[in-house]
Amino acid sequence: MNIKNVFLLCSAGFLVLTLSSCFYREIERNQKNLAKIRKGMTKKQVLEIMGEPVKGESYCTDKVFFYYTRQSWMDGMVMRDECTPIAFDDFDRVIGWGPDFNTGIYHIPVKSSRK
Repeated sequence: MNIKNVFLLCSAGFLVLTLSSCFYREIERNQKNLAKIRKGMTKKQVLEIMGEPVKGESYCTDKVFFYYTRQSWMDGMVMRDECTPIAFDDFDRVIGWGPDFNTGIYHIPVKSSRK
């Protein structure tokens, strides 16, 4: 193995470790902040406490915010089962959050990425 390959391998390892620590901090912060969420809060209040939800995923809607709260795989991708949903009613007030809303008991609509 030449010097260039060793350098690239070490750089890749460092990058993986650095990125994974960022995910863990986000998970910890989101889990801690979820304890502050209450039914009846507005979207604005939730955003002030939780920050921006996961963006760009097909399961995100304007009635449900998803926050990264657990890591199943170390692949760098955020999947729905790694997130906790916070659901809102038609008046943009929190109606609930957590596993019951994630499993479909409340029939959270999922945007399809297929056309």
